[in-house]
Amino acid sequence: MGGAKRGGSASAALTRRVIELYGDVCWLQGPKCTYKATTKDHVIPFHEGGSDDLDNLRPACRSCNSWRRNQAMSGMAGGPVITVVIGPPAAGKSTYVRQNAGPMDVAIDLDEIARALMPVPPARTHVYPAHVRHVAIGARSTAIHRAKRLQVPCGVWIIHSMPSPSDLAEYRMLRYRIVTIDPGRETVQARANAERPEVMAQHVATWYDLIAPALAQTPTPGVAPPPPTPKPTPTPTEPEAAVTGTTTSGGWW
Repeated sequence: MGGAKRGGSASAALTRRVIELYGDVCWLQGPKCTYKATTKDHVIPFHEGGSDDLDNLRPACRSCNSWRRNQAMSGMAGGPVITVVIGPPAAGKSTYVRQNAGPMDVAIDLDEIARALMPVPPARTHVYPAHVRHVAIGARSTAIHRAKRLQVPCGVWIIHSMPSPSDLAEYRMLRYRIVTIDPGRETVQARANAERPEVMAQHVATWYDLIAPALAQTPTPGVAPPPPTPKPTPTPTEPEAAVTGTTTSGGWW
């Protein structure tokens, strides 16, 4: 994000140089993008140590620049590669993360957080008191906030079963890798009935009736694209398709 409070003629001149070098199309292209770049955006955010060198700057519209704030762009400039794992309850999201995350990666899983907060973890997963869930949700939110601002070359894995349209728009803009775990409604329903609290049956129905159709209509990027090559006036490009996977083990919904 550009340092708006460090403005003045020098900052305005630098913005003009960035637009002259890279073109006047916003490189972020978020949910409310105007496509017309009028500001400069830092690849590595200024407040996270990013410089004002031209190779760390890109053209952005004011809306996207403000939306991004100081969040990391996944897979760029030595920062984290952020993967969001989506799927219905009992699809196998936690297992997918355990099988694919590295030993030094960050994995954010609400069920694991809730269990860690209890002195004696319950025998069954996904079963804990409402007050523990309340605290766990707050801890998860804080963990995600910090993980999205890392400038460390690691993996970040976020389990997010039911993202909102706004969440998906932000994930697209920040070039997150999206993995959908869905072994099929019949399989998921059988697992939920056998392994999850009764309330999960309703969450399964909600996911297949509302979330899955929305995901099918929402293009998401698979991997971070290379930095734009300096050119006069580039044209907007569609994000890459989402990465889709399936697995057969249980996990947090």
